[in-house]
Amino acid sequence: MLQTINATFQRADALVVAAKEGATPRHIVDRIVAAGADASAEDRRTIATAAAELKDATRMLQGVVASARRRDEQNRWVMWTATGGVVLGMVLWATFAGIVARAVPASWQWPEKMAAHTLDMPMWEGGQRMMQSASPGAFTALAAGDRIVAANREALEACRKRADKAREAVRCTIDVEADERTKR
Repeated sequence: MLQTINATFQRADALVVAAKEGATPRHIVDRIVAAGADASAEDRRTIATAAAELKDATRMLQGVVASARRRDEQNRWVMWTATGGVVLGMVLWATFAGIVARAVPASWQWPEKMAAHTLDMPMWEGGQRMMQSASPGAFTALAAGDRIVAANREALEACRKRADKAREAVRCTIDVEADERTKR
């Protein structure tokens, strides 16, 4: 705008010089009108350019804001999808792990290993704990029988050999120790 004002002053000076040189008033008026129209047209072009640049800047800012909103929305969708996938995976694993473990060959021992892993124990101790929980009385009898067999292993092996030789049942004598509770 300063350039336009300076140009207008220069044109006005030119008109003053033209009037001194003898130009007619009508000629000076026409030149003033023409100079004003030129200045006005230049102002319109400058304003139109500034308006266009402002529109472009506004459009770019709107695009940035919309892009940020879309990114936030996409991030929310990704978070919800990931959470849903994890939950669905857990449900499917809980539902189908036993089915899959029972479907594999028995020699792989997946159900037994899964049970021991769940109890955080070796398979032998985990099995004992499960038997004891399922039937405490039966587990006590089983443990007592195991102690009797372990204490009389040699006598039982000799008895087994005699039964195999005779091909029939034979009587054997074993030693049974008193229960720890009754010793006291």
